[in-house]
Amino acid sequence: MLTSVMIQPPRRGIDPVFPPVAMSWQRIDAWLAKHAPRALSELRPPASKQSIKEAEERLGFLLPADLVESLLCHDGDTSLLGVLPCRRLYSVVEIIEIREMRMDIWEPDDPDQAETPWWGTRWVPFAGSDGDEQFIDAGPGLWHNHLGDAGHADQAYFLGWPSLGSWLHETAESMAHHDKPSWFGAVPRPKVDNEGRTDWWD
Repeated sequence: MLTSVMIQPPRRGIDPVFPPVAMSWQRIDAWLAKHAPRALSELRPPASKQSIKEAEERLGFLLPADLVESLLCHDGDTSLLGVLPCRRLYSVVEIIEIREMRMDIWEPDDPDQAETPWWGTRWVPFAGSDGDEQFIDAGPGLWHNHLGDAGHADQAYFLGWPSLGSWLHETAESMAHHDKPSWFGAVPRPKVDNEGRTDWWD
């Protein structure tokens, strides 16, 4: 599961500055190539711009910019548990399929949605497994671009990450400091198993 962090919602008009998503992915790919080649091989090639355009037409709105940039680096992953410290990253096709499944099940008129939301109109899943999804809020408002976690049976909640780019940057940082026990960041330091896969959890 993607780790939550204690980051307050941003004040309106103020956007945190993080490196471009592609730069974070370059760092992640380089670290995986050196330390966890099996995990690197489980990342899919880049998605095509045409597939992203078709997905947005089907959605009826634009995908978050950071997600688009990430998909142009890797169209999800084929791992069982996830290459990065989240659930398995979704491809463009899976993003659409999972969101449509969620929208079919979701009951927006349920009064419980106001207090304990299960899903949202503009939430876009980017990773998940077994019906539990990590999502980006593509809608307007205070939580625009923030990452959240939506279980298959529990209420959803925001994780504190202001964007996918901020989380990928911190993931790259944790990789860079993987051999420094004294370093503590917002993302746990990765380990590598005997088969060259990443292991983010004790």
